[in-house]
Amino acid sequence: MKHIPYRLFIIFCMSVLSGNLMGQVSQIEIARVELMPNEPSPYFMRDWNAVATAYDSFVYDEQKTGQHLPLVFVRPQGVNYPDRESFGLDTYVGTFSNENGEGINVLPSIVSATLAGIDKSNQFGRNWVLMSQDYFNRGNGENLYLNNIGGHSGSDWWYDMMPNIYFYQLYDLYGPIGDAQNQFHQVADRMSGAVQAMGGSATPWTRAFMDYRAWDFLNMQPNADGVHEPEAAGAYAWLLYHAYKETGDEEYLRAAEWSMEYLINLNSNPSYELQLPYGAYAAAKMNAELGTEYNIEKLLFWVFNRGPFRGWGTIVGTWNTFDVSGLVGEANDGGNDYAFQLNGVQQAGALVPLVRYDKRFARTVGKWMLNVANATRLMYPGFLPSHLQDADAWSDANDPGV
Repeated sequence: MKHIPYRLFIIFCMSVLSGNLMGQVSQIEIARVELMPNEPSPYFMRDWNAVATAYDSFVYDEQKTGQHLPLVFVRPQGVNYPDRESFGLDTYVGTFSNENGEGINVLPSIVSATLAGIDKSNQFGRNWVLMSQDYFNRGNGENLYLNNIGGHSGSDWWYDMMPNIYFYQLYDLYGPIGDAQNQFHQVADRMSGAVQAMGGSATPWTRAFMDYRAWDFLNMQPNADGVHEPEAAGAYAWLLYHAYKETGDEEYLRAAEWSMEYLINLNSNPSYELQLPYGAYAAAKMNAELGTEYNIEKLLFWVFNRGPFRGWGTIVGTWNTFDVSGLVGEANDGGNDYAFQLNGVQQAGALVPLVRYDKRFARTVGKWMLNVANATRLMYPGFLPSHLQDADAWSDANDPGV
Protein backbone atom coordinates (compact mmCIF):
# COMPACT_ATOMS: atom_id res chain seq x y z
CA MET A 1 0.00 0.00 0.00
CA LYS A 2 2.99 2.35 0.23
CA HIS A 3 2.87 5.23 -2.23
CA ILE A 4 5.69 6.66 -4.35
CA PRO A 5 6.34 10.20 -3.03
CA TYR A 6 5.96 13.11 -5.43
CA ARG A 7 9.65 14.05 -5.17
CA LEU A 8 10.51 10.75 -6.90
CA PHE A 9 8.04 11.26 -9.73
CA ILE A 10 10.12 13.42 -12.04
CA ILE A 11 13.21 11.26 -11.44
CA PHE A 12 11.07 8.20 -12.20
CA CYS A 13 9.70 9.62 -15.46
CA MET A 14 13.11 10.80 -16.61
CA SER A 15 14.62 7.39 -15.91
CA VAL A 16 11.85 5.61 -17.78
CA LEU A 17 11.88 7.87 -20.81
CA SER A 18 15.66 7.85 -21.05
CA GLY A 19 15.68 4.07 -21.09
CA ASN A 20 17.45 3.50 -17.77
CA LEU A 21 14.79 1.04 -16.64
CA MET A 22 14.46 -0.61 -20.01
CA GLY A 23 17.85 -2.27 -19.67
CA GLN A 24 16.60 -4.30 -16.72
CA VAL A 25 13.69 -6.00 -18.43
CA SER A 26 11.97 -5.96 -21.82
CA GLN A 27 9.17 -3.43 -22.05
CA ILE A 28 5.57 -4.10 -23.08
CA GLU A 29 3.84 -1.33 -25.00
CA ILE A 30 0.18 -0.42 -24.66
CA ALA A 31 -0.94 0.82 -28.07
CA ARG A 32 -3.12 3.66 -26.82
CA VAL A 33 -0.32 5.10 -24.71
CA GLU A 34 1.96 4.95 -27.76
CA LEU A 35 -0.49 7.31 -29.52
CA MET A 36 0.33 9.95 -26.89
CA PRO A 37 3.20 12.35 -27.58
CA ASN A 38 6.66 11.82 -26.15
CA GLU A 39 6.86 15.61 -25.84
CA PRO A 40 3.37 17.05 -25.15
CA SER A 41 2.82 20.63 -26.31
CA PRO A 42 2.34 23.11 -24.89
CA TYR A 43 4.30 21.68 -21.99
CA PHE A 44 4.32 22.91 -18.41
CA MET A 45 4.98 20.69 -15.41
CA ARG A 46 3.52 22.14 -12.24
CA ASP A 47 4.94 21.45 -8.79
CA TRP A 48 2.08 19.16 -7.86
CA ASN A 49 3.29 18.76 -4.29
CA ALA A 50 2.97 22.53 -3.88
CA VAL A 51 -0.47 22.46 -5.52
CA ALA A 52 -1.66 19.78 -3.09
CA THR A 53 -0.37 21.75 -0.13
CA ALA A 54 -2.02 24.97 -1.33
CA TYR A 55 -5.29 23.14 -1.96
CA ASP A 56 -5.29 21.76 1.57
CA SER A 57 -4.69 25.15 3.15
CA PHE A 58 -7.49 26.66 1.04
CA VAL A 59 -10.28 24.12 1.49
CA TYR A 60 -9.59 23.42 5.17
CA ASP A 61 -9.54 27.11 6.18
CA GLU A 62 -12.60 27.54 8.38
CA GLN A 63 -12.00 31.31 8.51
CA LYS A 64 -11.93 31.76 4.73
CA THR A 65 -14.30 34.53 3.62
CA GLY A 66 -15.81 35.36 0.25
CA GLN A 67 -18.59 34.14 -2.01
CA HIS A 68 -19.37 30.44 -1.35
CA LEU A 69 -16.66 30.26 1.35
CA PRO A 70 -15.54 28.53 3.50
CA LEU A 71 -15.60 25.15 1.78
CA VAL A 72 -15.19 23.11 4.98
CA PHE A 73 -17.87 22.70 7.61
CA VAL A 74 -17.65 21.07 11.03
CA ARG A 75 -20.53 19.26 12.68
CA PRO A 76 -20.37 19.48 16.49
CA GLN A 77 -21.65 15.91 16.80
CA GLY A 78 -21.14 12.95 14.52
CA VAL A 79 -23.87 10.61 13.35
CA ASN A 80 -21.97 7.34 13.69
CA TYR A 81 -19.70 8.61 16.47
CA PRO A 82 -21.84 11.08 18.42
CA ASP A 83 -19.13 11.53 21.03
CA ARG A 84 -16.87 13.39 18.58
CA GLU A 85 -17.02 16.07 15.91
CA SER A 86 -17.52 15.31 12.23
CA PHE A 87 -16.89 17.35 9.11
CA GLY A 88 -17.39 17.64 5.39
CA LEU A 89 -16.22 19.58 2.34
CA ASP A 90 -18.39 21.18 -0.30
CA THR A 91 -18.30 18.94 -3.34
CA TYR A 92 -17.95 21.96 -5.61
CA VAL A 93 -17.89 25.74 -5.21
CA GLY A 94 -21.43 27.06 -5.04
CA THR A 95 -23.02 23.72 -4.21
CA PHE A 96 -26.74 23.60 -3.64
CA SER A 97 -26.24 20.90 -1.00
CA ASN A 98 -24.56 22.77 1.81
CA GLU A 99 -23.17 20.63 4.65
CA ASN A 100 -23.68 17.43 2.67
CA GLY A 101 -20.08 16.33 2.19
CA GLU A 102 -19.08 13.28 0.19
CA GLY A 103 -16.67 10.57 1.29
CA ILE A 104 -15.06 10.45 -2.16
CA ASN A 105 -14.05 14.08 -1.62
CA VAL A 106 -13.24 14.14 2.10
CA LEU A 107 -11.19 10.95 2.45
CA PRO A 108 -8.80 11.37 -0.52
CA SER A 109 -8.24 15.01 0.45
CA ILE A 110 -6.70 13.74 3.71
CA VAL A 111 -4.66 11.12 1.86
CA SER A 112 -3.37 13.73 -0.59
CA ALA A 113 -2.40 16.21 2.11
CA THR A 114 -0.63 13.50 4.10
CA LEU A 115 1.41 12.39 1.08
CA ALA A 116 2.37 16.04 0.62
CA GLY A 117 3.78 16.06 4.16
CA ILE A 118 0.88 17.45 6.20
CA ASP A 119 -0.14 15.74 9.45
CA LYS A 120 -3.94 15.76 9.24
CA SER A 121 -4.26 14.22 12.68
CA ASN A 122 -3.11 17.50 14.21
CA GLN A 123 -3.84 20.51 12.01
CA PHE A 124 -5.53 23.78 12.94
CA GLY A 125 -6.28 22.28 16.33
CA ARG A 126 -8.33 19.44 14.85
CA ASN A 127 -7.85 15.74 14.18
CA TRP A 128 -9.33 15.51 10.71
CA VAL A 129 -8.44 11.83 10.41
CA LEU A 130 -10.44 10.95 13.49
CA MET A 131 -13.34 13.17 12.43
CA SER A 132 -13.47 11.50 8.99
CA GLN A 133 -14.33 8.18 10.63
CA ASP A 134 -17.94 9.35 10.80
CA TYR A 135 -18.18 8.24 7.15
CA PHE A 136 -18.01 4.66 8.46
CA ASN A 137 -21.72 3.92 8.63
CA ARG A 138 -22.15 1.78 11.71
CA GLY A 139 -25.31 3.52 12.97
CA ASN A 140 -27.48 2.02 10.22
CA GLY A 141 -25.75 -1.36 10.24
CA GLU A 142 -23.89 -0.99 6.92
CA ASN A 143 -20.50 -1.19 8.68
CA LEU A 144 -18.70 0.25 5.67
CA TYR A 145 -17.32 3.56 4.56
CA LEU A 146 -19.87 5.05 2.16
CA ASN A 147 -20.07 8.26 0.20
CA ASN A 148 -22.54 9.86 2.59
CA ILE A 149 -22.87 9.78 6.35
CA GLY A 150 -26.02 7.78 7.02
CA GLY A 151 -25.97 6.47 3.46
CA HIS A 152 -26.85 3.02 2.17
CA SER A 153 -25.04 0.67 -0.18
CA GLY A 154 -26.45 -0.98 -3.26
CA SER A 155 -27.02 1.81 -5.78
CA ASP A 156 -23.59 2.27 -7.36
CA TRP A 157 -20.45 0.21 -6.74
CA TRP A 158 -18.21 3.21 -7.50
CA TYR A 159 -19.65 5.21 -4.60
CA ASP A 160 -19.62 2.20 -2.27
CA MET A 161 -16.16 0.81 -2.98
CA MET A 162 -13.96 3.87 -3.42
CA PRO A 163 -14.51 5.34 0.09
CA ASN A 164 -13.26 2.05 1.54
CA ILE A 165 -10.15 2.12 -0.65
CA TYR A 166 -9.44 5.65 0.58
CA PHE A 167 -9.94 4.54 4.17
CA TYR A 168 -7.48 1.68 3.72
CA GLN A 169 -4.97 4.20 2.38
CA LEU A 170 -5.55 6.32 5.48
CA TYR A 171 -5.08 3.27 7.68
CA ASP A 172 -1.76 2.63 5.98
CA LEU A 173 -0.71 6.23 6.68
CA TYR A 174 -2.03 6.69 10.23
CA GLY A 175 -2.51 3.23 11.69
CA PRO A 176 -5.13 2.25 14.31
CA ILE A 177 -6.16 5.77 15.26
CA GLY A 178 -9.58 6.02 16.92
CA ASP A 179 -11.79 3.16 15.76
CA ALA A 180 -9.73 2.50 12.62
CA GLN A 181 -8.55 -1.00 13.51
CA ASN A 182 -12.08 -2.21 14.17
CA GLN A 183 -13.28 -0.52 10.98
CA PHE A 184 -10.47 -2.14 8.98
CA HIS A 185 -11.57 -5.62 10.02
CA GLN A 186 -15.27 -4.94 9.53
CA VAL A 187 -14.69 -3.63 6.00
CA ALA A 188 -12.68 -6.77 5.19
CA ASP A 189 -15.39 -9.00 6.63
CA ARG A 190 -18.08 -7.20 4.64
CA MET A 191 -16.11 -7.53 1.42
CA SER A 192 -15.26 -11.17 1.99
CA GLY A 193 -18.84 -12.02 2.87
CA ALA A 194 -20.10 -10.30 -0.28
CA VAL A 195 -17.65 -12.18 -2.52
CA GLN A 196 -18.75 -15.47 -1.00
CA ALA A 197 -22.40 -14.51 -1.49
CA MET A 198 -21.54 -13.81 -5.14
CA GLY A 199 -20.42 -17.41 -5.54
CA GLY A 200 -16.80 -17.45 -4.42
CA SER A 201 -16.05 -20.87 -2.99
CA ALA A 202 -13.09 -23.05 -2.05
CA THR A 203 -14.96 -26.40 -2.27
CA PRO A 204 -15.01 -26.70 -5.21
CA TRP A 205 -12.85 -23.73 -6.15
CA THR A 206 -15.20 -21.27 -7.83
CA ARG A 207 -14.62 -17.65 -8.71
CA ALA A 208 -17.28 -15.09 -7.83
CA PHE A 209 -19.79 -13.74 -10.35
CA MET A 210 -19.72 -9.94 -10.24
CA ASP A 211 -21.62 -8.66 -13.27
CA TYR A 212 -23.82 -6.21 -11.36
CA ARG A 213 -24.39 -2.52 -10.92
CA ALA A 214 -23.79 -2.70 -7.18
CA TRP A 215 -24.14 -4.83 -4.09
CA ASP A 216 -26.46 -4.21 -1.14
CA PHE A 217 -24.14 -5.07 1.75
CA LEU A 218 -26.87 -4.71 4.35
CA ASN A 219 -29.13 -7.36 2.78
CA MET A 220 -26.39 -9.18 0.84
CA GLN A 221 -28.24 -8.84 -2.45
CA PRO A 222 -27.04 -7.76 -5.92
CA ASN A 223 -28.37 -4.81 -7.89
CA ALA A 224 -28.52 -5.81 -11.55
CA ASP A 225 -30.27 -2.64 -12.75
CA GLY A 226 -28.75 0.03 -14.99
CA VAL A 227 -25.19 0.08 -16.31
CA HIS A 228 -23.15 -2.72 -14.75
CA GLU A 229 -19.75 -2.20 -13.11
CA PRO A 230 -17.89 -5.53 -13.26
CA GLU A 231 -14.59 -3.65 -12.84
CA ALA A 232 -15.54 -3.49 -9.13
CA ALA A 233 -13.91 -6.91 -8.92
CA GLY A 234 -10.62 -5.02 -9.07
CA ALA A 235 -11.58 -2.89 -6.07
CA TYR A 236 -12.61 -6.00 -4.13
CA ALA A 237 -9.30 -7.68 -4.93
CA TRP A 238 -7.32 -4.58 -3.89
CA LEU A 239 -9.14 -4.27 -0.56
CA LEU A 240 -9.12 -7.96 0.29
CA TYR A 241 -5.51 -8.58 -0.65
CA HIS A 242 -4.41 -5.68 1.56
CA ALA A 243 -6.63 -7.01 4.33
CA TYR A 244 -4.82 -10.33 3.99
CA LYS A 245 -1.44 -8.60 4.05
CA GLU A 246 -2.38 -6.76 7.23
CA THR A 247 -3.99 -9.66 9.10
CA GLY A 248 -2.68 -12.88 7.54
CA ASP A 249 -6.27 -14.15 7.34
CA GLU A 250 -6.46 -16.71 4.52
CA GLU A 251 -10.19 -16.03 4.10
CA TYR A 252 -9.38 -12.57 2.77
CA LEU A 253 -6.77 -13.98 0.40
CA ARG A 254 -9.21 -16.49 -1.05
CA ALA A 255 -11.83 -13.79 -1.56
CA ALA A 256 -9.22 -11.58 -3.27
CA GLU A 257 -8.36 -14.45 -5.61
CA TRP A 258 -12.02 -15.19 -6.40
CA SER A 259 -12.48 -11.51 -7.27
CA MET A 260 -9.34 -11.31 -9.38
CA GLU A 261 -10.13 -14.53 -11.22
CA TYR A 262 -13.52 -13.14 -12.17
CA LEU A 263 -11.91 -9.94 -13.45
CA ILE A 264 -9.08 -11.54 -15.39
CA ASN A 265 -11.38 -14.08 -17.09
CA LEU A 266 -13.69 -11.46 -18.59
CA ASN A 267 -13.72 -11.34 -22.37
CA SER A 268 -14.39 -7.62 -22.83
CA ASN A 269 -13.30 -4.37 -21.22
CA PRO A 270 -15.17 -3.98 -17.89
CA SER A 271 -14.17 -0.35 -17.25
CA TYR A 272 -16.79 1.92 -15.75
CA GLU A 273 -14.81 4.44 -13.68
CA LEU A 274 -11.59 4.15 -11.69
CA GLN A 275 -11.84 0.74 -10.01
CA LEU A 276 -10.05 -1.16 -12.78
CA PRO A 277 -6.60 0.47 -12.22
CA TYR A 278 -6.70 -0.66 -8.59
CA GLY A 279 -7.36 -4.18 -9.84
CA ALA A 280 -4.36 -3.96 -12.18
CA TYR A 281 -2.16 -2.84 -9.28
CA ALA A 282 -3.44 -5.66 -7.04
CA ALA A 283 -2.84 -8.21 -9.81
CA ALA A 284 0.77 -7.09 -10.28
CA LYS A 285 1.40 -7.16 -6.54
CA MET A 286 -0.14 -10.62 -6.18
CA ASN A 287 1.93 -11.91 -9.10
CA ALA A 288 5.12 -10.62 -7.50
CA GLU A 289 4.36 -11.77 -3.97
CA LEU A 290 2.33 -14.95 -4.48
CA GLY A 291 3.56 -16.23 -7.84
CA THR A 292 0.16 -15.93 -9.51
CA GLU A 293 0.15 -15.31 -13.25
CA TYR A 294 -2.56 -12.73 -13.83
CA ASN A 295 -2.37 -11.10 -17.26
CA ILE A 296 -1.29 -7.52 -16.45
CA GLU A 297 -1.02 -6.55 -20.11
CA LYS A 298 -4.68 -7.42 -20.60
CA LEU A 299 -5.72 -5.34 -17.61
CA LEU A 300 -3.65 -2.31 -18.63
CA PHE A 301 -4.96 -2.53 -22.19
CA TRP A 302 -8.45 -2.21 -20.69
CA VAL A 303 -7.43 0.59 -18.33
CA PHE A 304 -6.20 2.84 -21.13
CA ASN A 305 -8.68 1.89 -23.84
CA ARG A 306 -12.29 2.92 -24.20
CA GLY A 307 -14.71 0.46 -22.58
CA PRO A 308 -18.22 -0.37 -23.84
CA PHE A 309 -20.21 0.39 -20.68
CA ARG A 310 -19.93 4.19 -20.80
CA GLY A 311 -17.02 4.90 -23.10
CA TRP A 312 -14.59 5.24 -20.20
CA GLY A 313 -10.90 5.38 -20.96
CA THR A 314 -7.86 7.61 -21.41
CA ILE A 315 -8.03 10.66 -23.67
CA VAL A 316 -5.69 10.95 -26.67
CA GLY A 317 -5.40 14.12 -28.72
CA THR A 318 -5.92 17.87 -28.48
CA TRP A 319 -8.80 20.09 -27.48
CA ASN A 320 -8.75 23.56 -28.99
CA THR A 321 -5.00 23.18 -29.72
CA PHE A 322 -4.19 22.12 -26.14
CA ASP A 323 -2.68 18.67 -25.75
CA VAL A 324 -4.93 16.74 -23.36
CA SER A 325 -3.54 13.24 -23.84
CA GLY A 326 -3.49 11.26 -20.63
CA LEU A 327 -6.59 12.73 -19.00
CA VAL A 328 -9.17 10.16 -17.88
CA GLY A 329 -12.88 10.25 -18.64
CA GLU A 330 -15.19 9.47 -21.54
CA ALA A 331 -12.80 8.91 -24.40
CA ASN A 332 -15.12 9.09 -27.38
CA ASP A 333 -12.35 10.07 -29.82
CA GLY A 334 -14.89 11.41 -32.30
CA GLY A 335 -15.88 14.34 -30.09
CA ASN A 336 -17.82 14.99 -26.88
CA ASP A 337 -14.93 13.72 -24.76
CA TYR A 338 -14.72 14.90 -21.18
CA ALA A 339 -12.39 14.21 -18.30
CA PHE A 340 -12.30 14.42 -14.51
CA GLN A 341 -9.30 15.67 -12.55
CA LEU A 342 -9.92 13.14 -9.74
CA ASN A 343 -9.79 10.19 -12.10
CA GLY A 344 -6.45 11.12 -13.59
CA VAL A 345 -4.69 11.57 -10.26
CA GLN A 346 -6.32 8.48 -8.74
CA GLN A 347 -5.36 6.35 -11.72
CA ALA A 348 -1.82 7.67 -11.29
CA GLY A 349 -1.89 6.69 -7.62
CA ALA A 350 -2.82 3.14 -8.62
CA LEU A 351 -0.55 2.63 -11.62
CA VAL A 352 2.76 4.25 -10.67
CA PRO A 353 3.29 1.79 -7.77
CA LEU A 354 2.37 -1.07 -10.15
CA VAL A 355 5.78 -0.66 -11.80
CA ARG A 356 7.39 -1.64 -8.51
CA TYR A 357 5.96 -5.13 -9.04
CA ASP A 358 6.11 -5.40 -12.84
CA LYS A 359 8.88 -3.37 -14.51
CA ARG A 360 7.78 -4.45 -17.98
CA PHE A 361 5.34 -1.54 -17.94
CA ALA A 362 7.74 1.12 -16.66
CA ARG A 363 8.00 2.95 -19.96
CA THR A 364 4.25 2.82 -20.62
CA VAL A 365 3.33 4.15 -17.20
CA GLY A 366 6.11 6.74 -17.30
CA LYS A 367 5.03 8.05 -20.69
CA TRP A 368 1.39 8.24 -19.65
CA MET A 369 2.35 9.98 -16.39
CA LEU A 370 4.29 12.62 -18.33
CA ASN A 371 1.17 13.35 -20.37
CA VAL A 372 -1.41 13.29 -17.59
CA ALA A 373 0.76 15.36 -15.24
CA ASN A 374 1.16 17.96 -17.99
CA ALA A 375 -2.48 18.04 -19.10
CA THR A 376 -3.98 18.11 -15.60
CA ARG A 377 -2.86 21.74 -15.21
CA LEU A 378 -5.68 22.63 -17.64
CA MET A 379 -8.16 21.79 -14.87
CA TYR A 380 -6.92 24.88 -13.00
CA PRO A 381 -7.49 28.60 -13.67
CA GLY A 382 -4.58 30.45 -15.15
CA PHE A 383 -3.73 27.80 -17.72
CA LEU A 384 -6.56 28.51 -20.15
CA PRO A 385 -7.91 31.76 -21.58
CA SER A 386 -10.64 33.16 -19.32
CA HIS A 387 -13.34 32.65 -21.97
CA LEU A 388 -12.63 28.91 -21.86
CA GLN A 389 -13.02 28.67 -18.08
CA ASP A 390 -16.06 28.31 -15.88
CA ALA A 391 -16.16 30.67 -12.88
CA ASP A 392 -13.07 32.57 -13.98
CA ALA A 393 -14.23 35.70 -12.10
CA TRP A 394 -14.70 33.74 -8.87
CA SER A 395 -11.22 32.21 -9.13
CA ASP A 396 -9.63 35.61 -9.77
CA ALA A 397 -11.39 37.08 -6.74
CA ASN A 398 -11.07 34.21 -4.27
CA ASP A 399 -8.25 31.91 -5.37
CA PRO A 400 -5.74 33.95 -7.37
CA GLY A 401 -2.77 31.92 -6.20
CA VAL A 402 -3.91 28.65 -7.72
